[in-house]
Amino acid sequence: MMLTTVDWPRTLFLVIGGLGIFLYGIQLMGDSLKLLAGNRLKVMIEKSTNTPLKGIFVGIIITGLLQSSSGTTALTVGLVRAGLMTLPQAVGIILGANIGTTVTSFLIGLQIKNYALLIMGVGSLLVFFRKQTKAGRFGGVMLGFGMLFYGLDLMGGALKVFVDFPAFTQALLKVSDVPVLGVLVGAVLTALIQSSTGTIGILQELYTTGAMPLVGAVAIVFGSNIGTTITAIFAAIGGSVAAKRTAAAHVIFNVGGSMLFLLLIRPYAQFIGLLEMWLLGGRPVAMTISFAHIFFNVANTLIMYWFIKYLVMLSMKLIKGDDAMDQLNVSMLQDSLIKESPALALESAKQVIITMSNIVDTMYQGSVRFTFEPDKKVLEEGRQLEEIVDTLDQKVHDYLVKVSLTDLDAQLAHLQAIYVDAIRDFERIADHSQNLYDFFEYRHEHRQILSEEASQDLEHVYEVVGDTIRLTLQAFKFQDKIVAQEILEYEDMIDTLVRKYRKRHVRRMNECVGPDCDDDLFVDILSNVERIGDHCTNIALNVLHENYYHDLEPEKKPA
Repeated sequence: MMLTTVDWPRTLFLVIGGLGIFLYGIQLMGDSLKLLAGNRLKVMIEKSTNTPLKGIFVGIIITGLLQSSSGTTALTVGLVRAGLMTLPQAVGIILGANIGTTVTSFLIGLQIKNYALLIMGVGSLLVFFRKQTKAGRFGGVMLGFGMLFYGLDLMGGALKVFVDFPAFTQALLKVSDVPVLGVLVGAVLTALIQSSTGTIGILQELYTTGAMPLVGAVAIVFGSNIGTTITAIFAAIGGSVAAKRTAAAHVIFNVGGSMLFLLLIRPYAQFIGLLEMWLLGGRPVAMTISFAHIFFNVANTLIMYWFIKYLVMLSMKLIKGDDAMDQLNVSMLQDSLIKESPALALESAKQVIITMSNIVDTMYQGSVRFTFEPDKKVLEEGRQLEEIVDTLDQKVHDYLVKVSLTDLDAQLAHLQAIYVDAIRDFERIADHSQNLYDFFEYRHEHRQILSEEASQDLEHVYEVVGDTIRLTLQAFKFQDKIVAQEILEYEDMIDTLVRKYRKRHVRRMNECVGPDCDDDLFVDILSNVERIGDHCTNIALNVLHENYYHDLEPEKKPA
């Protein structure tokens, strides 16, 4: 075939468009499955990973549902940061996640492309007519599933054109002669498209043309496992020590496994070739690559399972330092303590609340930074911290309810009530901090810049509120009445500043003409700051043993 006889624009469009439809199909299928499962995914991870072996099975299931090992890793990192999971348990999930990614390659190997449009049609009808229902979400799964195969079909048809060009086939042969090149190709391609499943899908289509030798294909499979770690690395940059250690364990496992199998690539390729001959009729089909992908990840996991202890030690050695998030251990909330010693149970709950309050303080400081610096990393960290606070709020609250059911004396009953109120107030401070993130995410996206006077006003009130939060942490931790009394004075200062700055805002609105005027969001920002002060005061009043609470109206987060 001559180069000039090929419709290159159409071929290029089919490859790019097919890849786009394929990748979006994977994402849509995973997102829809996540909506169907709701919070049960996180609960499954949290409750079923008390051993690394269980973690492996959970990693397989969750990744199979999410269609993304990166998504599973992100969930896992969040739970490690919250102290709800140890690093060895997290490593177990990461090992299982690699096996879970093989689900899609196996489905592709079934070759049901002829039904892709039918599946898409049924799925889109369910999405259209039953949007916010389980049926609609299942329709999203079907639509994504169909798009996956339709995108592959478009891409595969276009790739067949290249088989007739000697330069292309010579390049594929070169990859087989020098497997390291195949590993590099797989790693780079996966890093670029942020999907090892995408790389395997492309490889399956390429292999079915008959132009790709099996050794080269297997090398690319190994490389895809290395490339998929890039997402975890990006997620860990600027994150906690726990996040970095989890990412490091992911990299060590995937790179180490790929390098080990690279040394054995030719006998491994011969083994896959025998399977192709015995089970698939000796033809180069997509399922051959599925076998190569599945057996590699299963064998790698079985080998690495026995070295989890050393993987953890190595990741901790590579990533040094202490992390405030690592200090939290919810396992101290033992039900056995409730019966044996309610006093010790309450002390355990208090220690978790103290750590939760430190996370709340970190979250508030992040919202202050995000006000003046539109850093996406700070925003993402804030969202992760809110999830952690919400999880801890629920866990400690449930534990304290169990404590209340025992025969408590008056002093312990009073402490139990104080702690229940404290977690509610700390959780609400986190909610208002999250509101600040949301407000300024909107402003940054729409390039709405605060006036110089408004910025100065916010800096001042932010500083006072930050001092109030830190005093609140101190008052609660030590049940210090002197510090608690000081918080009440700070609350008066916050109220005075908010009234003053609201008046300034009204004046600016009246005097300003044009698009650069401060908008009504400024008032909402001040309201959230004021509410944070109110919740700090509630905690202080509890420390002072006063049966008084701010008459707070029901509060809602912005939509």
